[in-house]
Amino acid sequence: MSAFPPALYLPNGSSLKAYAGESWEEIKRDPRGILMVFHPPVKGHRYIMGMDPTVGITGWSRGSRNPEDKKTDNGAIVIYDIGGDPRPIWTEDENGGRIADIDPQTKRQRIHYRDLQVAEFAAPCDAVEIARVADILGRWYLNPDGDPCELIWEGYPGCGMLTTQELLRLGYPNLWHWEYIGGYAEQTSNLGWRSFFQSLSILWTRARRHLMQENVTIRSKWLREEYANAQVNARTMRASGSYGNHDDRFMASNLALWAAHRWTYEMAEDRQNVSENPAPLDFQRSAPVLGEEYTTYSEFKEGVTDSWWE
Repeated sequence: MSAFPPALYLPNGSSLKAYAGESWEEIKRDPRGILMVFHPPVKGHRYIMGMDPTVGITGWSRGSRNPEDKKTDNGAIVIYDIGGDPRPIWTEDENGGRIADIDPQTKRQRIHYRDLQVAEFAAPCDAVEIARVADILGRWYLNPDGDPCELIWEGYPGCGMLTTQELLRLGYPNLWHWEYIGGYAEQTSNLGWRSFFQSLSILWTRARRHLMQENVTIRSKWLREEYANAQVNARTMRASGSYGNHDDRFMASNLALWAAHRWTYEMAEDRQNVSENPAPLDFQRSAPVLGEEYTTYSEFKEGVTDSWWE
């Protein structure tokens, strides 16, 4: 597991530049505009990038930031290594000792493969600039076949359409397509996630379930804080940041997990907006690491999930 603080980079044009212009203490107070790399790309791993664009501030840069622009929503990017945090599973014997949990078929110790957060970027840049950052990162975190990692983003409604246009102009080759389900999953020609009442409710429900089943290792304290500050409407089951807090990172995170596992809507309508997982990972229960302050998932749940209800 990589040490904290993460490696720091500043997106610059079409490249990344190692950043050492400020102390880590200064950056912790305001990390906007700096790419946090918790784990560098590993050949053969499968990566998914989630992005939540925003109207932002055109021309924003870290050097020109001011206290007032903290109120502006961030464009956010979160990248996961899917199943990238394998951990052996142990059980207790009758004397309270630890023994390996052996699979009766393979005769080998069971492994819990958790999704591992490897990178994060957040800044109040506009919907075009965030697309350029995603283009750089996606061509760094490659899939096993050597192509840029799959990118899912909120493409409709709102400013995400500008992001889509810029991604097409840049020629990004691995864009997520919206899917429907009738009797089977069917990919449409629509690019990106489409947000509306029902889709946002299902997205949050699926992501929350995945987190609470202990299938994710979150490396960013800022992403963890956004999840901790999320407020959920018990009627609509839609989550948003509580007053004065952002929700851009956790939206990008939820989208990445959706694309990774292709979750299917379980609703009774004939035609629904869905994705489904053709080859689900064999997840087992085990406590993940969620940032630097929690050591067990029980602590995370006690400190976070109580805030997910109004």
